[in-house]
Amino acid sequence: MDLRIVRHDMFAGACADAFLEVIDGFARPVVGLATGNSPIPLYDEVRQRVYGMRVDLSAVRPFAIDEYGGSRDHHCSNHSFFERYWASIPGVEPVHEFNSEAQELSVECAAFAVALEKAGGLDVVVLGIGANGHLAFNEPGTAKDAPARVARLAPETMESARVCWQDETPAHGLTLGMRELLSARKALLLANGSRKAAIVARALRGEVGLDCPASFLQEHPGLTVVLDEAAARELSRREPGAPARG
Repeated sequence: MDLRIVRHDMFAGACADAFLEVIDGFARPVVGLATGNSPIPLYDEVRQRVYGMRVDLSAVRPFAIDEYGGSRDHHCSNHSFFERYWASIPGVEPVHEFNSEAQELSVECAAFAVALEKAGGLDVVVLGIGANGHLAFNEPGTAKDAPARVARLAPETMESARVCWQDETPAHGLTLGMRELLSARKALLLANGSRKAAIVARALRGEVGLDCPASFLQEHPGLTVVLDEAAARELSRREPGAPARG
């Protein structure tokens, strides 16, 4: 594990540096992209670098790693997120996304997985971490070989989403499975803020297990982690492999 802990004011730059490093070496990298608060500094920073002509991301083939089960055009959907934060980067390809309004969502997930496989699978996956340790919409209890599918959202995930979605909060999502995420040749995990400190420590220093899907990243041979100091503050209190405090 390549673990990088930086001051909060250096987080965006550290995320961009790490992202550019992990995609380097792939001529046409297939990249899984996360949404949420943690990757926003990454997208903002690479946008500035592209505008400054220091970076060219036109070779990146981007895939969403999940989508809420609500309206695709809702301002809280991941589609809308990518319109704001990815599509505004000059020269990038559009994100290949799940269609949350497909007639058969299970068929949509299967077709999405096939499209990803035809592209060669993920070279790089960018990940945030949910407060309960979920990756994409792989909630606690998800096996590490679970495929792309329609997933029921955990109550804490719905509660977090409700801040934006309000009464329209979806109860399910479309997601790549742990199988596709863990098969990525490189994984980049981003987390910032004190509210992520406990789950970051659990994921990176606790026992690997189903109760925390993000803990499976400990076994990934190509993992890079970028944390600000607030998100990393509990790491020193946990020995690798230690069980979670109850």
